[in-house]
Amino acid sequence: MQGLDSPIRLVVNADGFGLDSAITRGTLRAHGEGIVTSTSVIGNCADPDAIRLELASAPALGVGVHLTLTGGAPIARPSAIRSLLGPDERFPSQAREVFLSWAKAKPRGDEIEREFDAQVARLRDSGLAIDHLTTSDHVGVLPIVGRAVEAVARRHGIAGVRTTGERPTLAWLTEIRRSLNTAALSGLAWFNRRQMGVLRHGPRTWGYFESGRLDEIRILEILGRLGPGIHELICAPRESDDPVERAEFTALLSTRVRDGVARRSIEICRWADLL
Repeated sequence: MQGLDSPIRLVVNADGFGLDSAITRGTLRAHGEGIVTSTSVIGNCADPDAIRLELASAPALGVGVHLTLTGGAPIARPSAIRSLLGPDERFPSQAREVFLSWAKAKPRGDEIEREFDAQVARLRDSGLAIDHLTTSDHVGVLPIVGRAVEAVARRHGIAGVRTTGERPTLAWLTEIRRSLNTAALSGLAWFNRRQMGVLRHGPRTWGYFESGRLDEIRILEILGRLGPGIHELICAPRESDDPVERAEFTALLSTRVRDGVARRSIEICRWADLL
């Protein structure tokens, strides 16, 4: 247990690097000018070499893999991961299809592990130094997926694994459906952590409930609630002309947010700094 005199350490992780140009630009700027310290690259991104060149401009930015079972083509041979793909040999477009498939016991654990291993190996072979693994749409809370992530992390010597879990706050009262979804995922994540061989990440993850909708006020509220120990704030800084999409990006660059970090003596860091 963390003592009251323990420091507050916070990884600010931008998910989905390489998903589109708005996320890529936003992440790099929010790192250079704001509080973002880490990012997770889409596991089946189209061009790993281009991603590596983009990240070369930000050598202090921590890099992980955002392992995916949704959207686009797999990295492993389709014939080797049939249980994960549709008739078109592509991943399902939405996460709910993955959860429904899991409920019907369709996905095979060895095939999930094979695909995740291929995603990590391809990005490492491109020259990226990987310090953590996450999963897109938080499918890693499913026990069969969590076990595959754990196995791949061990095989590649990657010590950081996100195990999403978010405790309720008053904000949950404003949207009951989103709150129930968050609570269900947190419950699955708790079970998953009990099954994993090593708990590599502190118990608090923030930002799932507001996914894509963080603003300055909410970030300041989260900063004020952080206790001693290790935390992660999940974000998606999209540099876009759309004011709704741009709000999270703007908040991560906010002077008030940077002052809030300094005022509470919060150490913002990368996953690699925690290990």
